Amino acid sequence: MPRLAIITTAAPPSANGQARVLGALLGQGRFDTLFLSDQLRELDPHEPRSGVYIALSQPSFQLIRTIKNKHLQRLNNAAGLIRDVKKRAREIVAAVRAHPVDVIIGCSGNPFDLPSAALAAKRLKLPFVAYLFDDPVYQWEAGLYRVLARMWEKRWAAQAAKVIVPNEVLAEDVRSRVQRAAISVIRNPVDLVRMEGKPGGQRETALYPRSPAQSSLTVVYTGSVYSAQASSFRNLVAALDLLGGSFQLHLHTAQSEEQVRDAGLVGPYVRRFGHLPQEHALQRQREADILFLPLAFQSPIPEVVRSSAPAKIAEYLASGRPVLVHAPRGSFVSSFFAAREAGLVVDEPDVEALARSLVRLSEEPALCSRLVANAKAAAEEFDIGKAREAFAAVFKEIARQ
Repeated sequence: MPRLAIITTAAPPSANGQARVLGALLGQGRFDTLFLSDQLRELDPHEPRSGVYIALSQPSFQLIRTIKNKHLQRLNNAAGLIRDVKKRAREIVAAVRAHPVDVIIGCSGNPFDLPSAALAAKRLKLPFVAYLFDDPVYQWEAGLYRVLARMWEKRWAAQAAKVIVPNEVLAEDVRSRVQRAAISVIRNPVDLVRMEGKPGGQRETALYPRSPAQSSLTVVYTGSVYSAQASSFRNLVAALDLLGGSFQLHLHTAQSEEQVRDAGLVGPYVRRFGHLPQEHALQRQREADILFLPLAFQSPIPEVVRSSAPAKIAEYLASGRPVLVHAPRGSFVSSFFAAREAGLVVDEPDVEALARSLVRLSEEPALCSRLVANAKAAAEEFDIGKAREAFAAVFKEIARQ
């Protein structure tokens, strides 16, 4: 297998979805990997590391100190971003010369990593692969970042030997802008064997056992809460209020209480818990009465919502629990679950429809059984073995070029 340099906002092991996907694809020792990131402080100290880690310097975002004139400040920011890209490219070149690799992979997630990785690969005369976890242009709100991202996309895409995306919707969006892009779809993977839980039918001790007096059902969400979900979460809170305590939302996230409240997740039927290690998160999903998968109907970046593929999709599908999807019509998430009947989908911002769906999932066991069976079948599309084969195939193809 080739030696890889991966420039990423989130290197494994960490709680970030991007890091979890990379960790699953790379496996322990499957690739000789050099990780470069300015977020290495986020690495989980309790999980094993794999490869060499090199910290990139923090970006400065502007050329000189803040200027009061807004037009000059815009130029200041643009020049600062360009300088950050060039500086990061130099750091990548130095790191790769010290730790030689065969392929450089730049990941989406910030404005710098894709263009700087492409620039470094060009200087080193190495193949460049772009790994897009989200839309690299529209993940930024309209303004300077989007303008520069669109400009940089034309350059790194022209150089990329391959562009990896997690779903067909993002592939379609990228190809509409860069028609000659060589795109490979690799689903965000899951280890289905690991997802089965304890062997031999042993029952796990519940992380959050139901008290004898608790009559409400638990709607569980695990992971980060951010703007691309906020309006859907607010709809769920309103639906919980409408149902008067029949359901509670249990939210497991690294976000603080204040951040959760700012997203509108506040109410008598909302309980926030702290971040769970991955094994505990999987167990908590298997304990849920209902799993909630939201994407925002009101977002400054609707294009990203449309093509988003949260890493938890595969976990939810394989959990054995019914999934309630609340995401816009036409998005990858709602389309995928609806086409496979793998979850109950509410694809309009309708609080009453959301409430009715919760009631259906609590009162119709045959529906839940059908959804769970379909979800487990759909989870096979995300099997870690298939994803690893597709990932390895990318580099075999590059080697033949």
